[in-house]
Amino acid sequence: MFAKRSFLALPPSAKFLYVLLKERRRMTRQDLINKTFLPPRTVNYGLSRLRELGLIREEEHHNDKRERVYELVWTPM
Repeated sequence: MFAKRSFLALPPSAKFLYVLLKERRRMTRQDLINKTFLPPRTVNYGLSRLRELGLIREEEHHNDKRERVYELVWTPM
């Protein structure tokens, strides 16, 4: 079960990605990097934390199988 305090314990970068995905719904990793100006490692870490909490889903890009698309699946707030 998701606890609100788990979300609040996320690093600021993960919360930033969450807000952006909440606004845009689906984005690739590169889109997130370009939009946030965060380093790739920071974006990767934030995405992994959001996945651990079950807030986002990762899928293959329909045009490029090497690229992943991230989508918000649950919003605690």
